[in-house]
Amino acid sequence: MTTTLPALQVESLEAGYEPGLSIVRGASLTVQTGEIVAVLGPNGAGKSSFVKAVAGLVPITGGRNLLFGRDITKTPAHRMVFEGLAFVPQTENVFVNLSVGENLELAAALMKADRRERLDPIYAMFPDLARQQKFLAGQLSGGQRQMLAVARALIARPQLLILDEPSAGLSPKLVEQVFAKLREVRDSGITVLLVEQNVKAALALADRAAILVEGRERIVGTSAELLDDERIAALYLGRHTGKQAAKETT
Repeated sequence: MTTTLPALQVESLEAGYEPGLSIVRGASLTVQTGEIVAVLGPNGAGKSSFVKAVAGLVPITGGRNLLFGRDITKTPAHRMVFEGLAFVPQTENVFVNLSVGENLELAAALMKADRRERLDPIYAMFPDLARQQKFLAGQLSGGQRQMLAVARALIARPQLLILDEPSAGLSPKLVEQVFAKLREVRDSGITVLLVEQNVKAALALADRAAILVEGRERIVGTSAELLDDERIAALYLGRHTGKQAAKETT
């Protein structure tokens, strides 16, 4: 009998920007292959620092990260794509002075890959970007720019895609479009881990979610479980669920 290794295992992770000042304090999380998992929590909980530490962008002082069973704890950030992990930051995630096509071609060149072999499937998945190849990235709307950032990450053909606040600054309609594309990414065989402040949209997208508080996971469960627990929404997410809000207006 064969078993599938988890896409990501984070074990007792300690991380921070300055020695002796941990932001991530012993956080653990398992992301199964083929899942979309959201990291949620109040402001200052360490959510972005958590995923950045996994991606090699925040110094790790304890614990370890396993990507499909391989220890990537000490892998430099610029080598992560070659291990199968792609990271999309919240800001500065595209080259605004380059065209859409140049952004994608540069990503392919960095992978030392055949340009057409990498670009054709991306343009098929993102037909709007195919039509906008000659547009400067800086001229794109927020949603289009986020799509370009995701497309650039997918050039590397990652096994795990990590995104930091992909809905930041987007209208509800654009959030819906970006998240629909992330479902398509997952359906293509790529596991997705994302940090989100938009709790309602994140739980509608994700299979499971982890709530971080003070640098450590407090609750991990299915999205349905977290949506149904009004105490969790009030205590850890800083807002009411739709169900609770409906009760208060009746």
